[in-house]
Amino acid sequence: MAGVPTVSREAFIKMRGAWDTRHWIRVPSLSHDADGLQIVRYVEQLEGVRRVQVSMRSRKIRVAYDQTRVDYQRVLERLELAGFPASGNWWSRLKAGWFQYLDTTARDNANAPPPPCCSNPRGVDGRGSPPGSSGRRG
Repeated sequence: MAGVPTVSREAFIKMRGAWDTRHWIRVPSLSHDADGLQIVRYVEQLEGVRRVQVSMRSRKIRVAYDQTRVDYQRVLERLELAGFPASGNWWSRLKAGWFQYLDTTARDNANAPPPPCCSNPRGVDGRGSPPGSSGRRG
């Protein structure tokens, strides 16, 4: 299969950042090398997608992406736009809901303000001063 990134031990997707994740997605209509190339082209256009690998034998793709820039639902929508919808069985739908929850939580956590440190309670009250103080000296 020339040109289609396939899954092998040598080509295993390595995670780059703290918010990177990777998922297998079953694509029942994936049957030819050209299908794999089209899927790779469409999905890799999404901002935040690191890599797409195709397993023709199992009719799956593996997508690695940054959870702060793209989420599982957008990947599924992109597959559908390319004409290769993901499997719609109950297990795939259950996993999709769980993966979307994880992506949303990761994005929320990545964009959250840093928590106050136990030795420096600044920021606990939202104003930057320790609890119980007015923030003024004197």
